[in-house]
Formats: sequence, structure tokens, C-alpha cells
Amino acid sequence: MQESQIQAIRHFNRLYTQKLGLLKKNVFNSEISWAEARILMEISEIETPTLVIISKNLELDKSYVSRVIQKLSGLKYLTKQASPSDKRAKILALTSIGQSVVDQLNQESDDQINLMLPNLSQPEQDAFYQAVMNLEKLLD
Repeated sequence: MQESQIQAIRHFNRLYTQKLGLLKKNVFNSEISWAEARILMEISEIETPTLVIISKNLELDKSYVSRVIQKLSGLKYLTKQASPSDKRAKILALTSIGQSVVDQLNQESDDQINLMLPNLSQPEQDAFYQAVMNLEKLLD
């Protein structure tokens, strides 16, 4: 890849990171970080989440995920129960408070995208969507 292409991609990464607010310490002015929010979201999306599965899915260090899970548990966002199939593993589950946080994060994320695109015409919005789908396909 040419240097100018690499620089253009890096510029886009910086722009999009800023647009999404990923450099802010906490997500949407909440008490949790972006990584903590992503871990909560992952717990809400998979059938039997465990520390090992979350670490693997998000490509994060197990000890880091363990510390985050401890914090989220302390905030009463999730519970841990022994796995019936493996007593060493703990199954993670969102509490009603945790589910409310996830619901709020989802809503604010949807709102953020909608606020980012209002100046685009419908064909431009469609092109933006298609570009995102192409990027995901190419990176997957």
C-alpha cells in the first residue's frame, strides 16, 4: 500500500474516533469506560458469557477483563454464577440495572449515528451505509 493511502486511512481512523467520542474517558458521560461498556454489550449479546469467552471475543487480556467484571459486579450491573458444566467457570448475567445500562447505551449509540448523518441526502446515507458494510466485509 502506498504511503499516501496509509496516511488517508489513518486520517479517517482519527476522524471517526473523534466523531464517536472514543477519546473521552467515559462513554456518553456515564460512570463506565468504552471498554467496560463494550464488555457489558458483549455479555448482553451472547448466550452463556464467561470471562474466557468475553476475553476471546473481544481479544482482551483475561486479567483485564476480570478486573472489569469485578468493577461491573460492584456497580451491580452483573452477577456471576457457577457454570453447571464447568465449576471453574462463572456464567455472567446482567442484572436489571445492567440491562438498563445496556439499553441506554444502545439508544445513545443509535442517536449518535442519527445525529452524525442528518445533513446527508438519502442517497448519501445509503452510500455511507454501503461503505460501512464494505469495510466490515473487507476487514472480517
